Amino acid sequence: MSTDEAAGRADAEAGNALIEFLGLALVLMIPTVYFLLGIFAVQSGTLAASAAAQQAVQLIQAAEDGVSATHVQRVATLTAADYGVAGEHLHLTVDCPRGCDEGSPAEVRVSVDVQLPLIPWVRNSSFVTVSSHATAWGGKYS
Repeated sequence: MSTDEAAGRADAEAGNALIEFLGLALVLMIPTVYFLLGIFAVQSGTLAASAAAQQAVQLIQAAEDGVSATHVQRVATLTAADYGVAGEHLHLTVDCPRGCDEGSPAEVRVSVDVQLPLIPWVRNSSFVTVSSHATAWGGKYS
């Protein structure tokens, strides 16, 4: 083998390690980042469900003359919006097992449909549904 052939082979191999490193980094990095974004979306939905249930219970407890279902839904929607959850992905139910008068428990259940991040064309299906519930003792709900 002559020195010209060896130099030609060295030139052919020049720069390939950098391209391979960048390609491998992108192939590994993109799924990892997307996985983390999915975990963050689930965490945001969990926090939104918990906070919305707590705020709805506090509203029911603090109401002196009663509170309507639309008012409770509005408070829960505003609370979930603080965590980046849209109102159409929030489902709230209030149940009064012993009647909705003062002194009886009122159970609030909130579920949030968590959407896949960065995929706008899959907005109608949820990635996962998280839920939370809280119970208020006292207050009036109608």
